[in-house]
Amino acid sequence: MTASVKLQWTRLTFKAHGVSGWKGFKQETHIKENSVLLSDRAVYVIRVQRPFSFTYGEKHSPVAYIGKGQFQNRITSHLKSWIGHLSRRFPELKVDIYFCEPRVRHHGTICEGVEADLIARFVKHYGDRPLRNRNTPTDPYDRAYASEDLKILHPGRGGGWEWELSPLPSSHFYRS
Repeated sequence: MTASVKLQWTRLTFKAHGVSGWKGFKQETHIKENSVLLSDRAVYVIRVQRPFSFTYGEKHSPVAYIGKGQFQNRITSHLKSWIGHLSRRFPELKVDIYFCEPRVRHHGTICEGVEADLIARFVKHYGDRPLRNRNTPTDPYDRAYASEDLKILHPGRGGGWEWELSPLPSSHFYRS
């Protein structure tokens, strides 16, 4: 039996330049300590805003990372590594974080499965996992999502995409 999952995404946007740690992130985003984003059951997608995007084969997507739980540790790590690195070179870089706490009736919280599903769908469409994801988790259960809820994985319509970013083999961000 396939479980129907509704993902009610909330977006948090911040200008990346000058934000180097959790304290700066909290000041820039005005995140509340009781936010769903800080829940261990949260699923989140970290994306860059137009005009930047990442190259995935012949396609591009603004998605850099798909994760679940431990947000404070993860975002601090991302800020110190790739977000800080890119924002020093592109001071106008803005980052979106979409997050939700997925639940299924009679199943409760299913963040691990949803994270695995989103990464699998990304890999299926782009041929590789998001740039900053190291693992490709798997999950044996079947879930159905509204197509509207999955648009987060793609660039969206319209123009404004001017830069496809891709690390070269000489970069520590490179992944073969």
